[in-house]
Amino acid sequence: MSKSPLTADDLSRFRWVDHVRLSPSGDRVAYQVTWADMEARQNCGRVLVGPAEPGVPARELGADVSRDHSPEWSPDGTRLAFLSRRGARDQLVVAPADGGEAVVLTAIPDGVSSPAWSPDGRLVAFLGRVLADRDAVVDDPRSPEGEEQTRRPPIARVVRRLDYKRDGVGYLDGRYPHLFVVAAGGGEPRQLTAGAWSVGGFSWAPDGRSLAVVGDAEPGADLRRTQRLYRVDLDGARRSLAGDLQLSTPAWSPRGDVIAVLAPVDEAGGRLQRIWLAPAGGGEPRCLTAGLDRSVGGTVGSDMRGEHGVRLRWSATGDRLYFQASGPGIAEVLSVDLEGRVTVELPAQRRAVYDFDVEAGRIAACVADATRPGEVFLAVDGEQRRLTDANPWLRDRLVVEPRRHLFTAADGLEIEGWLFEPPGFDPSRKHPLVLEVHGGPHGQYGWTFFHEMQMLAGMGLLVFCTNPRGSDGYGEEFRRACVRDWGGRDYEDLMTALDQLIARTGYVDEERMGVAGGSYGGFMTNWIIGHTNRFAAAIAMRSISNLVSEFAQHDIVLWSEMEMGPQPWPDPDELWRRSPIRYVRDIRTPLLLLHGEMDLRCAVSQAEELFGALRLLGREVEMVRFPGESHDLSRGGRPDRRVERLRRIGSWFAGHLLGREAERPAGATAAGE
Repeated sequence: MSKSPLTADDLSRFRWVDHVRLSPSGDRVAYQVTWADMEARQNCGRVLVGPAEPGVPARELGADVSRDHSPEWSPDGTRLAFLSRRGARDQLVVAPADGGEAVVLTAIPDGVSSPAWSPDGRLVAFLGRVLADRDAVVDDPRSPEGEEQTRRPPIARVVRRLDYKRDGVGYLDGRYPHLFVVAAGGGEPRQLTAGAWSVGGFSWAPDGRSLAVVGDAEPGADLRRTQRLYRVDLDGARRSLAGDLQLSTPAWSPRGDVIAVLAPVDEAGGRLQRIWLAPAGGGEPRCLTAGLDRSVGGTVGSDMRGEHGVRLRWSATGDRLYFQASGPGIAEVLSVDLEGRVTVELPAQRRAVYDFDVEAGRIAACVADATRPGEVFLAVDGEQRRLTDANPWLRDRLVVEPRRHLFTAADGLEIEGWLFEPPGFDPSRKHPLVLEVHGGPHGQYGWTFFHEMQMLAGMGLLVFCTNPRGSDGYGEEFRRACVRDWGGRDYEDLMTALDQLIARTGYVDEERMGVAGGSYGGFMTNWIIGHTNRFAAAIAMRSISNLVSEFAQHDIVLWSEMEMGPQPWPDPDELWRRSPIRYVRDIRTPLLLLHGEMDLRCAVSQAEELFGALRLLGREVEMVRFPGESHDLSRGGRPDRRVERLRRIGSWFAGHLLGREAERPAGATAAGE
């Protein structure tokens, strides 16, 4: 039987495993499985629990609700805390690990996140989004218009701070995430922090009397990039322990003497995330991974999941920290001792680890590669065993394993790339090609699954992706090489790699090439077509067109100075020279702009500005807007909109590179029809 290629409609068939957690004894594993429900037009999920052994099926835990996720084991291994979609938002639930009735512990209208058990198992801490600044919003007192709303839109929003919005969350309306604790058996949650500031992460002290909290509760916090580390007691008393770094991800040592945190060494753009140890009693933090030229965390991009939080996991004895680290096209699990000596614990050859846990000498990890969206693996004494088979249906599809290539930039720098060859590929004839550009700019492509690329390859296109300078995975100097130089040597790297691929292979049809990218990749797509006419079609997703207007427009305003340079007032020349809109009269390539209307990272006005200019100039341009969708549309948006996005991509390249029109969804029309 011949296998069929992947299509946009296959989105509903994927099952995504994530958030793996080992029981304290290491003999059981809990994880979440999510999927796109096209009929309900929402993302659904369940928590699964099973033996940490291959071939033994896991069972579902929880109630018949739309989505359960983010399981965490109790210290004695008898219960699991997890998040459950109740109405419009997630609430905290505790259930027996062996089955039984679940107890709903919260009913906070704007929802909760990040459950964590106290060391004695009596309490569960969590973050709840609550009204903390009543002057920032004039609420509508009427009941919500539907079950999917927590409240009606406010009568008015009053903005006095830069941090009034957050992509994927929306407008904060005076509501901030704060720290709560609640009895694991039920009771009234107790709020430990308050005020117009956000708790960015927390960790229990081993004695269970305090929690380490990252945030900035001081005046003027919205004008600082740094965060503070606080100690918060169960009575709400707060004491500052450390500051002056961009702190995140606290993890209190089992010994109680230090708290591990993540931070770059300074506020310069493109710096690597490093592990620091802060004295639990207060004092100057010490950088533990100063000698490791790799970023802590997993930065290999995929359209199977959104941005993933970084995890720091102490050994039971407190003498070693486990963490993810990104390498060239990969992400793996490493550990570091208290002297800064690093060990590779779970190597990833042609794979990317995107979540993990450590218990009783075992490592459980969620691992993806170029042909699998993700599976749960267990590592014991160096032996790796696969515990799940989440997507067996893929064995009946044409899934392409990309070929790795290395290229040499003009200054001798080595650039890594991958080429997806279409099914039935014939190297003796010419083939159309799509160049894909990743976001970040400090993300990277690598050995992980990409539905969009598989779909394009299945249509008969070569798909080429590279990691130009600025990408993560190749050390800090490489990562910082595009700071204040967007559209400079990074652009040259992309064109040089493409030229070398064309010369090396001999089968790229240079008359039928396309380019596409999202976020920074969308900026680069817009930049490319303003500086060369070699591409027959382009797609810019959640893109940037004007660095001057974008500078103070998005939800991470202070990031702009780190990455772009000084504020553009009163002299906008530097940013204007690197703005794609400046070169709009040179754009002749047919352009499709895809953008979420609630994208607060790269505002939809960036697409509007470029669309309007090109339309006024009489160029071929189309804009597709997705109502209510954030910057994360391609990875976590509403399922029908994710499918529509993929169909639009396929249709645009089919028409311009293959000379045919891809199937549009029933009832859909192009913009302006």
